[in-house]
Amino acid sequence: MDSLLIHSRVERARPLLGTVVKISIQGLPEAEANSAINNGFAVISKVHGLMSFHEGASELSQLNRSGYKKSIEVHPYTFDVLRRTVDLAADTHGVFDPTIAGHLVEWGLLPSPEISEEIDPKASWRDIELLEGNRVQFNRPLLIDLGGIAKGYAVDRAIESLCADEEVQCCVNAGGDLRVQGPYLERIRLNVQPSSQKIPVLEIENGSVASSGGHGLGRRIDGKATGLHLDGSSRNAVGAHSFVSVLADECVTADALTKVVLAKCAKADPILRSRGAAAYLHNACSGWQKLGIAHE
Repeated sequence: MDSLLIHSRVERARPLLGTVVKISIQGLPEAEANSAINNGFAVISKVHGLMSFHEGASELSQLNRSGYKKSIEVHPYTFDVLRRTVDLAADTHGVFDPTIAGHLVEWGLLPSPEISEEIDPKASWRDIELLEGNRVQFNRPLLIDLGGIAKGYAVDRAIESLCADEEVQCCVNAGGDLRVQGPYLERIRLNVQPSSQKIPVLEIENGSVASSGGHGLGRRIDGKATGLHLDGSSRNAVGAHSFVSVLADECVTADALTKVVLAKCAKADPILRSRGAAAYLHNACSGWQKLGIAHE
C-alpha cells in the first residue's frame, strides 16, 4: 500500500448517462491515473452512445423504432445488458420489466420517441427475443428503457478498465451508482429525503452500491403522491415514500435490484439473497429495514 501513501488521489468528473460521473484513482502517478481515467470515461461514453433512450442514434432507439419489424444486430454490450434484463425480469415475474418505458413516456418522464407503430399495451419483457449473433427482435410494438441498469453496467465496465493492481484504489460514481476497487473502504453518504439531522453512511470495499427513491419528488397522479418507478408486473407507481440502497458485487445488479425492492419491499428478500445482495430500505413512516444477505 506504499503507492497509496506516495501518490495523491486524482479525481475528475464529466456529464454522462444523464448525470455527473466521477472517477477517482489513488496509488498511481498522476499521468498514469489521468490516462486510466480517460479510458474509464471512454467506456462510459460508449455505453451511453449505445443505450441512451434520449439519443436518436443509439442502438436502443433503433430497437425501439424497428425491433418489431425485423431482427437487429447490436453491440455485445447492448446484448449483455438485455440478457441480464430479461433474466432478472424472469426471476422477478416481471416486477423488473424494461417495457414500462411506454408508461414513462405517457407520464412525461421520458421523451416521446419517433416511432411508426402504436405501442401494444399488452407488451412485456416476454416479447423481447434474444437471438444468435447478438440479434434482437420484438414480438410486439414496444418501447424499452435501459437507463438505470445501463448506468450500472457502464460503471462496472469502467472500473474494470482502470487498473488491475489490487493495491490501487479506484472509484467510479455515476450519480449514486458507485463501484469501488482497492484496499480501502469508501464511505458513502446516503441522500435520504426528507433530510434529517442524522446522515446515514455506508462503508463498502471492493463492491458496488446503488440508491433510489421517491422522497421529496412531489409527483402526483390522480391526486396521489407517487414515485418515479413502476412495478413492471402491475404497472403501478412505487416508492413515493421510500428510499433504498442495494449493495452487490456488480453495480449493474445493485441498480436493477433497487427497483425490485421499491416495488416489493420485504418480499424482495429472496431475490436479493439469490443475487448475493443486501438492501437498506427506508420508509418515511416505518424507518429502516435490512434485507438480503449480511453486509459486513
